[in-house]
Amino acid sequence: MIHYPKPFTLPALLLALCASSAACAAGAPGIDSVRFADVRTVRYQCDGARTLTVRYFNSPDNQAAILRLEGKPVLAVSVVSGSGARYVGGRYEWWTKGDEGTLRDLMQTHANPPMRGGCRAVR
Repeated sequence: MIHYPKPFTLPALLLALCASSAACAAGAPGIDSVRFADVRTVRYQCDGARTLTVRYFNSPDNQAAILRLEGKPVLAVSVVSGSGARYVGGRYEWWTKGDEGTLRDLMQTHANPPMRGGCRAVR
């Protein structure tokens, strides 16, 4: 049986972000010496009247996103993509291009429909 590590929880991430008083004092959230000056929350409207809210943490060299799935936060980091921005956290893949995105469960085959497809940022 394969055991996968549990994804970080939002409280653990927030604790890490404010672990040093310098990080909190600087105003920009961060982990170690990485500061995320660009933090934004985007709400997406997806097929089937489903929604998804994603909080993006961006720095010049590092990007991360927190997605809330089934009431639990999932921390995803950016990985190489041929086009657009691709984030992977645990078993989930969030792939965006422009204002559109698709959420997949990587434990499912590509023949299965995405968990959230046809997602478009709500302006």
